[in-house]
Amino acid sequence: MKNLSAVLISAALCLALSARASESCLLRVVNAVEQVGKECKAMEPSAQDAATRLVAGGKLWAAGNLQFVSELCGRAGGLMLIQPLGDATPGADDVVMYGAEQAAALGDATAESGAHIVAFGESDVLGATARFSGHAREHNISPTLSSIIPAWTYTGILIKSCARMGKMPVTYETIGLPGGYPRIQQYQAKGIFWIDYTPDPSDTSPASDLGAAFAHDVAATLRRVEKEERARLDQAGQWAAQSLKNGKTVYMYCMGHFIPDEIGKSEIAGKFKVNTWNSGFTSLTPPGDPIAAGDLAIHIGYQHPPHGLFERALPAGAKVVYVDLLQHRDSKSDPNVIWIDPMWPWDDAVVRLKGYDIPMLPPSGIVNSAIAWEIYRLAIS
Repeated sequence: MKNLSAVLISAALCLALSARASESCLLRVVNAVEQVGKECKAMEPSAQDAATRLVAGGKLWAAGNLQFVSELCGRAGGLMLIQPLGDATPGADDVVMYGAEQAAALGDATAESGAHIVAFGESDVLGATARFSGHAREHNISPTLSSIIPAWTYTGILIKSCARMGKMPVTYETIGLPGGYPRIQQYQAKGIFWIDYTPDPSDTSPASDLGAAFAHDVAATLRRVEKEERARLDQAGQWAAQSLKNGKTVYMYCMGHFIPDEIGKSEIAGKFKVNTWNSGFTSLTPPGDPIAAGDLAIHIGYQHPPHGLFERALPAGAKVVYVDLLQHRDSKSDPNVIWIDPMWPWDDAVVRLKGYDIPMLPPSGIVNSAIAWEIYRLAIS
């Protein structure tokens, strides 16, 4: 009987842990990322068609959902050659990466242009040549976030497909590194979006492996955050829930490409007051919100902590939660401050191609967005 009781207790514990895991937004995003990673082979034919067009002189466009466009363009770890389509019409030899979630339908001119149109989203898109899902409904995650997952995965496959043809599309390096701005001047400012590339003859792996490597590394980062930052995430959620319960304000400040709109145009903005706070950019004025006692200020940031936020919130009697790579030295032992480490690398790029000078493909948008959604989930659950 004693052994049976132990077994039943163990089984109950496993079920409880499993239920908690399924609730975690981080782990739900992991499941979506890993599923996309397993589907990289299916992306290869489309990526090869796109690479052939681009190497021959075609243009690469981003279109559809504006959050999606913002994430793919001008992005550390991303391609310099991709541009917002806007009201333009692509040429027959062009490639369009189209964020289909919460976006207007493809215009007739674009759909009939002959361009290779690759849609990213849950539903079929009239006029698209190919479509790849981020499995938002299946894993109960934000549809706009889910569209970013296959888009960056596809970009990795596209890059390697181009490289196999002897041409490497130039990628950005984060401006948080000394080489970021000089690289922009070296390439983008001069309209240089390609460099010659000699494929490594020992690399016989398929182009899909670069996309799969991205998915693997992003999933691993999210799992690490789930494991090592769980106590802090739970505490942050409790603080947010308590502030809401007491009729106080929870501010969620954010920065990055698609994250301000991902948060500000979602249900999160129905409970939290959302605004942009670009920490690390001293030329940009932060919001002037009247943060007061009992409020909670959350910063979903990037590399540098929002120094002015501590100076404003803590003396007023508010608490602070911040998600940035660097920890704020002066608040390490402050009981009213929580630092959540997003765990992605400083250069915000996680895959390498032998013979190319910098790593590529950014995890920060996916990881930071998942953290923001998890804090929100905990606050309202």
